[in-house]
Amino acid sequence: MPKVHVVTDSGSDLPDSLKSTHQIHLVPMSIQFGEEIYLDGVELSPEQFYQRLGESSVLPSTCQPSPADFVKRYEQISEPGDHIISVHLSSRLSGTYQSAVLASTMVEHRSIHIVDTKSASIGIGMVALAVAEAVQNGASVEEALAAGERVMDELQVYFVVDTLEYLRRNGRIGAASAMVGSLLNIKPVLTLANGIVTPFEKVRGKSRAVKRIYEMLSAYVKNNPGRKIRLGVVHSNCETAAQELAETIRSELAIEDSIIAYIGATIGVHCGPGTIALIWHPM
Repeated sequence: MPKVHVVTDSGSDLPDSLKSTHQIHLVPMSIQFGEEIYLDGVELSPEQFYQRLGESSVLPSTCQPSPADFVKRYEQISEPGDHIISVHLSSRLSGTYQSAVLASTMVEHRSIHIVDTKSASIGIGMVALAVAEAVQNGASVEEALAAGERVMDELQVYFVVDTLEYLRRNGRIGAASAMVGSLLNIKPVLTLANGIVTPFEKVRGKSRAVKRIYEMLSAYVKNNPGRKIRLGVVHSNCETAAQELAETIRSELAIEDSIIAYIGATIGVHCGPGTIALIWHPM
């Protein structure tokens, strides 16, 4: 009987334990520091990445997997006649989705479905997780894809960066916005709208900005009584603050289904250290 396999990229920030439990396969991006190139999450852990980022005078860059990388992975994990659902970083932030689409035309005797989540970090991971859970529960390919679509439709993404400089340097946010942030200590609450980084609300000071995204989650919980919520608390090298925020959420909002994870190098290149994000969707 044909099997259904789930694939994602290293921008998904899923902990290894979840990838293993739900049989989610990874195609990593490459991270380049000067002349040195590493596979994200394979040759460079998040902790190693942020240490290098702090020590290096060179701004690192990312490189999407090539179509050949996807072809190799697709053929490794599957047999002729199998189905593959490949879940990826927003096509407006990376060329990863396009590489996967091209690869899908190069692999014979498999049915391959490429999903543009229009999201990043654990937002991608949550879509892949929903798809993988559906597959493990015996869903058809169409049902598993629909499970992923439901998450994408209802996904809420809010994050606060320590500095806008990394987003500005990588062309993810305008220079004017970065200047306002640095001059006035404005820490905008950011979101993803149609797959791109978008300012949501301007707040003075990081602690107030983090409090604001907590308040938005709290309001969502109160406005959706009885609905189970899956939450991601992700951070770039500020684990203590993320753990404390997650504990507050557990105790005050009673959200038990939570994923606490590092923002890996693929996303960390663009947001820099000190980022905290809350990403959630109803189950």
